[in-house]
Amino acid sequence: MKNLKYKKLLEERREWYKSIEKVYCPILKEYVIFNSKGFHHLRYSDGRARTIKEQMYKLGLLPLVIPVIKNSDKIDEYKKTSFNRKEIEYWILREKVGLQKTLTKVILRRIGTGNITFYSVMKRGSKKLSER
Repeated sequence: MKNLKYKKLLEERREWYKSIEKVYCPILKEYVIFNSKGFHHLRYSDGRARTIKEQMYKLGLLPLVIPVIKNSDKIDEYKKTSFNRKEIEYWILREKVGLQKTLTKVILRRIGTGNITFYSVMKRGSKKLSER
């Protein structure tokens, strides 16, 4: 039964995610692109599938991502690193959104000189970039 619930949620969120394409982020003064890598990261981490429970958690938070991107008035955390000679930048935006005013963290990423893309979402109390 849980598997059916998961599959239904996955398909609904996948269709919704594909329909977004991009969202303007006033604090970064740029569009955030919603590509397949962001959706993939909701389901996989370090090359391994996340548990069904964790995937459902992240998929369930997806509707809160756009309000966080549009309404954040500050960058909560910024990190610059490099991998395979490419510079990678990460931004964490944190905002209370939704009917329950859930403190939600959205991670955005840029590789090299590419676009800023959606990377992940989580609720408060999750690890900071510097703890990874």
